[in-house]
Amino acid sequence: MTEQEVRSLLARLSSLKNRIVFKFMLISTPFLLLISILLLTVTPYWYRQQAIQALDDKARSISLIAAHSLSPAVVFEDRNAIEEVFASLRQSPSVDYVLVFDGQGKEVARYLRNPGLKIYPDHIRKNGLLPSGQHLNQYQPILIEGRPAGYVAVGLSLSELDNQLRHMKQVLWISAAVIFLVGLAIIYFISRLISRPLRHMARTAREIAGGDYSKRAPVAGGDEIGVLAQSFNTMLDVLQSSLQKLGEARETLEIKVEERTRELKEQIDQKEAIAQKLKESEELFRNMVETLGEGVVIVDADENIIFANPAAHLIFNIYGGKLEGRNMREFTDRKQMELIRQQTLRRKQGYRDIYDLELSLPDGNTKTVIVNAAPRFDPNGGYVSTLAVMTEITERKKQELALAEAKQKLEEVVTELEKRNEQNRLLIEMGDHFQIAASDEEAIEVIKKFASKLFPNEGWLLYLRRAGGRFLQLTSFLEPPSEPAEILDIEDCWALRKSVPNFFCDPEKDLLCPHLKSYLPPELPASCFPLSTAGETFGLLVFFCCPEEKSRVKSQDQERRARQKKDLLLSFSQRVAMSLANIQLRQSLKEQSIRDPLTGLYNRRYLEETLERELARARRAGQPVSVIMVDLDRFKRINDSYGHEAGDYLLQMMARTLQRSVRAEDIVCRYGGEEFTIILPGLSLEKAVSRAQLTLDSVRHLELNYGGLIIKNISISAGVASCPEHGLNWPEVIQAADLALLRAKQEGRDRVVMAGKPGNEQGG
Repeated sequence: MTEQEVRSLLARLSSLKNRIVFKFMLISTPFLLLISILLLTVTPYWYRQQAIQALDDKARSISLIAAHSLSPAVVFEDRNAIEEVFASLRQSPSVDYVLVFDGQGKEVARYLRNPGLKIYPDHIRKNGLLPSGQHLNQYQPILIEGRPAGYVAVGLSLSELDNQLRHMKQVLWISAAVIFLVGLAIIYFISRLISRPLRHMARTAREIAGGDYSKRAPVAGGDEIGVLAQSFNTMLDVLQSSLQKLGEARETLEIKVEERTRELKEQIDQKEAIAQKLKESEELFRNMVETLGEGVVIVDADENIIFANPAAHLIFNIYGGKLEGRNMREFTDRKQMELIRQQTLRRKQGYRDIYDLELSLPDGNTKTVIVNAAPRFDPNGGYVSTLAVMTEITERKKQELALAEAKQKLEEVVTELEKRNEQNRLLIEMGDHFQIAASDEEAIEVIKKFASKLFPNEGWLLYLRRAGGRFLQLTSFLEPPSEPAEILDIEDCWALRKSVPNFFCDPEKDLLCPHLKSYLPPELPASCFPLSTAGETFGLLVFFCCPEEKSRVKSQDQERRARQKKDLLLSFSQRVAMSLANIQLRQSLKEQSIRDPLTGLYNRRYLEETLERELARARRAGQPVSVIMVDLDRFKRINDSYGHEAGDYLLQMMARTLQRSVRAEDIVCRYGGEEFTIILPGLSLEKAVSRAQLTLDSVRHLELNYGGLIIKNISISAGVASCPEHGLNWPEVIQAADLALLRAKQEGRDRVVMAGKPGNEQGG
């Protein structure tokens, strides 16, 4: 079997493999398309049905809640209560309209999210999708004692569902495409797996065609491909045997040819070696000189050039003519020529020297060369000439000058970097101090310390904003030019107006802030930096030294230093602003963690911490601490009759009443729900009972007007306990007061009950 036949068999195997893969792909493609189409059609329909069902349940829940909330308002025709219900429903973005009807079907009130929305009463008196297909309606009766007192219609928009469906269809299109492509890839790899035996045979055929006749096609089975592989291997065995015999004959012939060739080559090499030695000894010196990179010049006693290599011609800029015969006087000035004469005298004395020489060439250029000069003598010892090897160092000289300049600039940059590193270190150290500062006063001390280090020759002012007003108060300063303003209006500073730093360095170009005009000298530059984060202004930093130079003509170094100074001032002000904001945020979070958000009183957590501290202080001082537990009577009835918002209003008024009824050093806390706790440091049990009676009298006279509703006949019950009579730690005292409050509730409410002795249920 010849090599051409092997290549032909390889081509047929590759063609067969490609046809099998193509058939698999062609058969499977319709099934993948069918699966993708089903995914694109069935899934959106099923998702829409499920979403509409969920939205219908949500609409039913909202309408039931709305009907329950509107029942008192429809009965009493309370328009404000209806608007409150509308305000509550407006929080749900899916509610597009709400219509309220009385018992006769007459419309009482309506809410439309979109004023241009058209609602037909005939359409909304039933549940389900409206004819427009854009809303899901729920028509719910308003029941009072089981009888309808009116109706409410709630409509939920389907726009969000439509947007989800559109997004889902886009995802489904992408998913279908991915499934189709992944399916094609899987089918492709399966088909390749099936056609693997053919690929193995093709790979074996390629290796054999490349000359490796030891390879054999794998026989995987007894099918047609296995029979083909077995026949192929048999033909290869025959071919390999023939090639082996031809190789042995070729090796025998090559051995004989090599022996004869070797004999002829030895004869030729001997003749060439003799000729080469003669030629090398003759041209050795000239080749060395001609190919040398340095210039080689031989000068006689009168400084005439008698020999010059090509490199020397390049040094002297002689390209078309000859350098031999010319005198060194033509290429040097008087000073350099005198140097050459002195060097010639040293050559006559037998010295070798290395020196620099400046050449002044006829074309006006100058070059600097290093000359390595050695004398040449005749056999009798007489001086003949000077052999000079010249190396041009013109560029090296320029580089040395450039390196010197670069070194100077580098030293300046290093100095500047060291300065900036020190500034960055101080900024980082300042940030660390700000992290541990617990108040504005400590932060101001940090600002004073590091401002004097970072800006040692500059005066500054620090204004801080108090209570969120439009005025800023002078908090700290250092060496101002004159007496600064104590109070600063935000509108009097360009930096605060623009919320960006304002630099006043050049009166002809820059604007001076109005608050500086009264005391800033005209020649003194100034900079204003607003202290703000997240759009909120905390204060203002004013520096009495602008980072720019006063001169009109500025160098690049001056401008660079000005930019660096501006960046440092800006970084300093930003860190100050961020730190002040963090301190205020920490203080605000601490206040929120111990305050009840509804009443503004201290919460239970603060109560436990404070009571434990007060008890420890009282034990050391030998003084009593009393506790009053207060509870609103029949608070649930008030919530049920007037609503939870009226109940919240009552709790707020109760908190104010309790705070007015106690001393400044007493602590009022909301214990939970409608229950309050009053801590009375230094007050005995009897005086605490009297204080509780005064508090009950204050509450009895309360009459609250909430939205036109008069809430009166308010009463509270109170239980009083004291330390050390009823316990030495706060859980015991609280429990004793709570048990006394429970007895007050059981005995008829609106009364004060004093806790009994431990183990005794009788109260005072």
